[in-house]
Amino acid sequence: METRLNSDSEMDLKDIFPIQFNYGFDDYRMLMRSILIKSLYDSQVKALSHYKGMHKSNYFNECWTMKFGFSEGVYGLILSEVKNSEAIFILYYFPSCSEYLLDNSSLFEAMVSSKEGYAEKIRNFSSYEELFNNFIIAKIYVKVESNGIFLSLKTKLKDRIYAKDGVCIDGKQIIKKGGIDKNFPSFKTSLAFVNFIHLAISGIYEPDFNSLKIYKKEGEAIHYSNSLKLNTKKDIFSSEICLNMLYGKSDKNYLFDESGFKILKNNSCMYKFLINLKKESKNLALSTQKDRANFFIITGFLGSGKTKFLQNFIEYETAQNRFTGVIQNEIGKIGLDGQLVDANYATIEIDEGCVCCSMAGQIKMAVAKLNEKKPDTILLETTGVANPFNLLSELNEIKDIVNLCSIVTVVDGANFLREYKKSKIVLEQVKAADVILLNKIDLITSGEKDKILQILTKNNRCAEIFETINSELNPNFLLYNQSQTSYIASLMIEGKIHATHLNEGIVSFKKDLREYIDKERFINYIKQLPENFLRIKGVISFENDKAQYVFQFVNSRFDITLFDREKRCDNFLVFIGRDVDEEFYFPQEFYKISYH
Repeated sequence: METRLNSDSEMDLKDIFPIQFNYGFDDYRMLMRSILIKSLYDSQVKALSHYKGMHKSNYFNECWTMKFGFSEGVYGLILSEVKNSEAIFILYYFPSCSEYLLDNSSLFEAMVSSKEGYAEKIRNFSSYEELFNNFIIAKIYVKVESNGIFLSLKTKLKDRIYAKDGVCIDGKQIIKKGGIDKNFPSFKTSLAFVNFIHLAISGIYEPDFNSLKIYKKEGEAIHYSNSLKLNTKKDIFSSEICLNMLYGKSDKNYLFDESGFKILKNNSCMYKFLINLKKESKNLALSTQKDRANFFIITGFLGSGKTKFLQNFIEYETAQNRFTGVIQNEIGKIGLDGQLVDANYATIEIDEGCVCCSMAGQIKMAVAKLNEKKPDTILLETTGVANPFNLLSELNEIKDIVNLCSIVTVVDGANFLREYKKSKIVLEQVKAADVILLNKIDLITSGEKDKILQILTKNNRCAEIFETINSELNPNFLLYNQSQTSYIASLMIEGKIHATHLNEGIVSFKKDLREYIDKERFINYIKQLPENFLRIKGVISFENDKAQYVFQFVNSRFDITLFDREKRCDNFLVFIGRDVDEEFYFPQEFYKISYH
């Protein structure tokens, strides 16, 4: 199926621009204006791009503002110049005052957005210097030819600005010396407009499916001092991206401002993501279907807080009268977390193996079962030692029955600096993420947090990072971070990724416990376990105490909390460790206390 502005008949450039095109400033401005207005009356383009409408301002210099359903802010577009018969448009993004993206903007932009009248000024942003010179996220180059249109988008993965001397306001240190003033995800934010313009231009010319080319080069970040002296320095997080797309036919291969750019191979993660913009409209990367459940993968190393995240998510969705389905996976023979999450939800447990390696093929079956209950959202919680990259092919099998949203990685702030050096999987989970929760920030120092954030951004330059305590995050943040199975987040990853927990010698085994055990002797036993025991969790009961307790152990730290449930379950513990011998580490006296 070809994407058309009008599904009833084919169109060409004259349907949008009836007069002769002379490649001048007014011609290109009129062409873009026509595309924006025409799309307002096309239900297919609006539905697939979540295009909510536009406003044209004639004051001072014609500019356009647009809304898309993926974000709270407003997009701005203006024609900057035309040279050599090629038009250069500037794309803006003006965050909402209540939007999390505002935290990634510069201090100056945050101050501008907090002033009275900010929202009204946006509609005529070309008239206000503080808006016109800031909030820029991309340049869009357009070249009209006799039989086609060439479009190129140039942006940065992240637009970063550093304060060399720091920033103090009223004696309070707002930004430390050398700290980041701006860290805006320009590329990711640009995608909503890329999706829209693709749909709109596809209605004029059939896309050339072989014409998509992606280029990148090293980027630079701005460093400013208190004397307002500006310098630029190479910054690995600020890589520049150039997307070239041809609609129709052309004998030329344009690349605007090509100096220093290197073409990405067609098998790159980035290419695989963007090629979805060239396929049938039903498969567009940023489109969603209301009759499908939103699908998220929740990953994170052992004990990071995934189950707590599930609890918070389900409670929030239940309060909003939305129904959640959960797929849980353990490498052991029992799914403990299914018993710990107590809320109004449907669950399917995939046990006896790890879904990222030995359980291939079961995700589709689990989703099909949950879909019978018509959930609004489905969460796949992987085992703590799963490698999300090994799931990408599985996700391709379910893309037609759910809305693939994002991979959420929960990072254990209290143990990350120790574990990431021991396990490749810890970093693989970070690299695969679209959204990262840096959890347990209440258990680490500011210096440790800064070091962790540096490692996270070095290994994933696109994911949104949220700092959390007890994995608390409003699910609405996730719904605006959709990115098609993490292809964006893994842009800079090269090479094959096949690491699994088996490669690292991580195994799991279960111990059934008798009804009551001696609390003091049990705690002493746990304190003496060697370091290669990574995770222990289960349900236990103590002598002279009728209650049941949840036991959680992560990297030598443990806690015992009341298992608040009326119906009792069998007591057991699941042990997960690296190169552990089940019998060797269980002395006979422990068995006499607690094991049948």
